[in-house]
Amino acid sequence: MFTPFSSQINELKQFKIRQRQEIIALSLDMLSPSERVLLRIMKLILLSPLFLIFTVFQSWLLIPFLILGGLCYPLLTTPIEIYFAKKHLSSALKAFNQSK
Repeated sequence: MFTPFSSQINELKQFKIRQRQEIIALSLDMLSPSERVLLRIMKLILLSPLFLIFTVFQSWLLIPFLILGGLCYPLLTTPIEIYFAKKHLSSALKAFNQSK
């Protein structure tokens, strides 16, 4: 199941937003190379329709779609990153607590 926000993960509820982001980043660093490639392919598949919209419009009509794309990027990619990060979350929490 996809979790759209890091605040919905029980293990991370006690942390502040920056700390949750750091823990998720640590967890993503622990992914195997094949998992990283799969994560990037999935993000690319989600963003491809947005990139295709950029090719249709020209000049000033493109600006609202660029803004929309910039705002939608984290909304589309963050749940996928959290899904992949959950696998190594306990290890990332241990590493985070040791660094503090």
